[in-house]
Amino acid sequence: MDIRKTPAKSVDSLHPISEETRAIIKRETNIDYQYAYQLPERLHLVDCPDLVDVSALGGVKWLSLCRCTGITDVSALGGIEWLDLDGCTGITDVSMLGGVEILWLRGCTGITDVSMLGGVERLYLNRCTGITDVSMLGGVDTICLDGCTGVTDVSMLGGVKDIYLD
Repeated sequence: MDIRKTPAKSVDSLHPISEETRAIIKRETNIDYQYAYQLPERLHLVDCPDLVDVSALGGVKWLSLCRCTGITDVSALGGIEWLDLDGCTGITDVSMLGGVEILWLRGCTGITDVSMLGGVERLYLNRCTGITDVSMLGGVDTICLDGCTGVTDVSMLGGVKDIYLD
């Protein structure tokens, strides 16, 4: 791909992908992407416990990182439309993901604070046992709290169209 003929999404998209992340993407897709702007709109990297650095993946529109247990920092992923972090148990801070439209955090047991996710359209928190307070999520259209054993009060979720509980 000729960089001179491809418009950049942002300045960040011109940065090279880390060698470790690049090797994992190549292993999973059979394509060697060197720069963030080269990544496809949809990317599925599932069951990659060795994936740690996802900072170059913020320009992808649909991203599935299910059971990538080595991920701890997802701060660069706040602009993604559809993000699936099912079973990413190393994640503790999701405060930068409030701009994601559809967010799957099922089984992310390290998460305790979801107060900044009120702008998410559909939020799936199944089995997020560390969460206790969902009072700031009244702006979410759909929320799933199945298996969120720490959540005892959903009275502030009156504006939510669809609530799924145990």
